[in-house]
This record gives sequence, structure tokens and C-alpha cells, in this order.
Amino acid sequence: MKKLLLILSFMALVQYAGAIELSFWIGDKKIAPGETVQFNDIVVDDYGTWKEVTMKPMLYLQSNIYSSDVKLTATCTSGQEVQICTNGKCRKGATIVVDDFTLQTNQKFDIGFDYIAELDKDEAIPTVVTTIEAEETTTPGSRVQFVIEMSEKGASISEIRTADSLKAVDGGLAYNAEGTTRLYVTNILGVNVCNREVSGEGIVTLPKGLYVYRFGNKTGKIYVK
Repeated sequence: MKKLLLILSFMALVQYAGAIELSFWIGDKKIAPGETVQFNDIVVDDYGTWKEVTMKPMLYLQSNIYSSDVKLTATCTSGQEVQICTNGKCRKGATIVVDDFTLQTNQKFDIGFDYIAELDKDEAIPTVVTTIEAEETTTPGSRVQFVIEMSEKGASISEIRTADSLKAVDGGLAYNAEGTTRLYVTNILGVNVCNREVSGEGIVTLPKGLYVYRFGNKTGKIYVK
């Protein structure tokens, strides 16, 4: 057993404030934006003239509502072949697309992601970098994405810049703006409840209810619990 440093750089739900919310997990821990997670599970089996390397983090996908329209994509940008095994079927390649699974409400779905390779005895264990993303195909902008970097010796985190985002949280709306962005919100009666320029991260406090928003060039409806 050797140490594996797992680097996760996460792109949150930043493009749409709809009803569905997808999230990635490692074990029982939800992956948070910009978080670095150390994960000790790289198995190297020595067979004399060759060795088998297994990198298998326990990665899950979860939705807050039922959906059978989610597409999961894994792209290994470092050139190796990775694998995703779901519903008794394994897919292997530098790019993998899976869209034949169902997410139950608030139940974690094991995406079965791993890297397994047979290497010569003296061959170096590679650094495997993969972008993994999921999107509810009937909900434009529901995409979540992170980069996972797995190696024997560790690696540095790579930042993912997020676009302007708006989502409902308890007691209001949480925004994340790259620059200065206009946030305009009305209630269902058309009464203006917010009209201001925002930047960075913050929360606009609002009572429970349904609202119509315009955030930069994005518009839609959003429900605050």
C-alpha cells in the first residue's frame, strides 16, 4: 500500500439556478469548491517482472431530485485510459461517456471510476489527470465538474475559473461573480426585491418564495426555501 494524493478542483453549479442540483462526493464527504483531498489508496501488486497499479477513489454522484437524464463524462487529459463501471458494465478509454443510469433522490450513485494498469517492474507509476463532469441534459447549465489528479508522489492543484453563478440557499440567494455583475430579482408579483451590482461571493437574504431573476445575461425562476 502506498500513498496516493488525490487533488480535486471543483466547479460548482454556476450556470443555472434551477430545481436540480448535482454534487460529487468522495466517500461520505461532499467535494467542496477548491478543496484538496488526500486519499490513501493506491495498490501496487508486484509480480516480479511486472506490476499492477490500481487507483480507485470512491467517487459518487448525487442529485437532489430523481433523474434518468444525467450524462457523465470522464476525460483523461494526461493520456492514460481510465475506467468507469456502472450497472454491471465497464467502459475504458481516454474519454468515457455514460448516460444509461438513474439518480434517485438524495442517494449517492457509485460512478465506479478507477485507473488500473499493468506496468514493467521498473516503469514509473504515472500521474493520471482526469476531468469528470455531469449534467442533467434537460436542464441547461446544470453542469458540475472537477479535476482529479492521482499519483504516487502527489501533485499541485489546478484552479478552475467559475462563471457567474446563482443558486438558492436557506434564507436567500448565493451568488458568485467573476467580475462586477448586475443582479436583479423580483417576486412573483413583479415587485423588485434586489437590483444591485455584485462581485465575488455573497448572499442576498430573501424570505421563502418564488422569484424571477436576471443575473448578467442569465434569466430564470428560482425558489428560496
